Amino acid sequence: MKLKDYDKAENSNIDFKEKVETSKPKSWLKSVSAFANTNGGVILFGVRDNDRFAVGLNDIVGDSEKVSQLINSKITPLPRYELNTFIEDKKDFIELKIGDGPRTPYYYDSDGRKEAFIRAGNESIPAPKHILDNLILKGQNVTYDELPSKYKLEDVSFTLLNATLKKETLKEIDKNKDHISLELITSDNQVTNAGLLLSDQGLL
Repeated sequence: MKLKDYDKAENSNIDFKEKVETSKPKSWLKSVSAFANTNGGVILFGVRDNDRFAVGLNDIVGDSEKVSQLINSKITPLPRYELNTFIEDKKDFIELKIGDGPRTPYYYDSDGRKEAFIRAGNESIPAPKHILDNLILKGQNVTYDELPSKYKLEDVSFTLLNATLKKETLKEIDKNKDHISLELITSDNQVTNAGLLLSDQGLL
């Protein structure tokens, strides 16, 4: 990709960095975390952010090694990323592509302190608690609807739902088996959040 192509691209999934900052790597590693936790993105090193001026990098080999080393040591779990270098107008640039991953949340880990970031517009911000909770569930391949609630099966009823299912399928409802397959209750009769939502009592 040429530099001019990045000028036309959405800023929400692109970050421009004038140099590979090593003394304060959080300045760009938070974007690695955010892109991995959101929809992926690109960090372009060698371009000034405020005016998109192509500065270029002085040590393309050393800078590439630093980028890989810092991602591998500071982002956990390790995200999918691709590092490319290119030359334009006799200047060197690094294109760092970060893919969104299934093992969320991806944390920036500094001295044992972990922070997860997300993209909000064209910024990388700390993930609010409710979003962090959803990222944790996503990483466990679990949705909020599947989580068991504090209610047992005997606390709720599904009269309206059962009547609707019977009308639509023209089949008798096996309450235990069908409610489990629909993930309204767990195998030990704990009502899920989805079950609460669809129960007659409307507890959620």
